[in-house]
Amino acid sequence: MLKFPKGWPKRFFRPEIFSPGSPEAARRAPPEAAFAAWALGLKKGSRLLDVCCGTGRHAFALARRGILVTAADKTPAYLNEARRNAGRAGNPTFVLADMRRLPWRGEFDAAINLWTSFGYFERPSQDILALRQAARALKPGGRFLIDVVNGAWLGRKGLERNWRKEADGAFVLEETAFRGGRDPGNITTWLVLRPGRKPARASFFVRRYDAARLGSALRRAGLTPLRRWGGFDGRPYSKDSARLIVLAAKAGKA
Repeated sequence: MLKFPKGWPKRFFRPEIFSPGSPEAARRAPPEAAFAAWALGLKKGSRLLDVCCGTGRHAFALARRGILVTAADKTPAYLNEARRNAGRAGNPTFVLADMRRLPWRGEFDAAINLWTSFGYFERPSQDILALRQAARALKPGGRFLIDVVNGAWLGRKGLERNWRKEADGAFVLEETAFRGGRDPGNITTWLVLRPGRKPARASFFVRRYDAARLGSALRRAGLTPLRRWGGFDGRPYSKDSARLIVLAAKAGKA
C-alpha cells in the first residue's frame, strides 16, 4: 500500500521543482487556450474562472482574446510571477485561493481546470468538494472544462522510471508508483538536477480518473458531462487517449 505524501503540495509546487510557466508549457498554451475558448463557446466579454492557474499561461492567452479572466491558485510564488508578468493590466486578475474554498458564487460564464490540476487530495470527497466549488462559482447554465491524464491509459503503464531534459537545461529523474484498488492513484517523485544548484527532490500524488469515474464525480458536484475529447487538438476520446478532456454544464439556463 502506497503511503500518501502528506503536505506534498508545499514541497512540490515551488519554482525549483515544478515551473508551470516553463518555455515548453508557455509554447503550448495558446492553442490549448484556443481549444478551451471554442469548447466553452466563449466570446469577447465572457467571464471565465481559471482554477489552479499556476503562473497564468492559459489566463494570459485567453485574456488576449478579450475574455475577462479571474485566475486562482494556492501557490504564492506562482501568483507572484503571474502578477509580475501582468504588470498594470487589469485582465487577468490573479487571486490566492484553495480550489476547495473558492470565494465566488454564480459569477462566471465558464471555468477551466487544465493540465491535471485535480485529484491531489488524500480523500476522494475533497476532489468532489473542489468540483462543487467550481460549480458554485458558475452562473446557471455555465460550463466547466476539465483536463486530466486519462486514468484508463495511465493505469496500463505500470511502474516507470525515466530521465528527461527540460528546456532550461535541468535534468529530471521521474519515478512513478501506481496504487490500484477502489481508489487508484499515482505517487511520483522528481529528482531535479540543475547546473550550479543542489539537487532538489519532491513527490506528488494524483488520483486516477477515467471517463466513467470523472463523469460520476462531476455529476456528484452538480455538473452534467456533455462531451469529451482525447486531446487539445479535438481528437475523439478513447481508453487509449493519453488525455481526458471533459466539458460539463451547471443546471439552469444561461
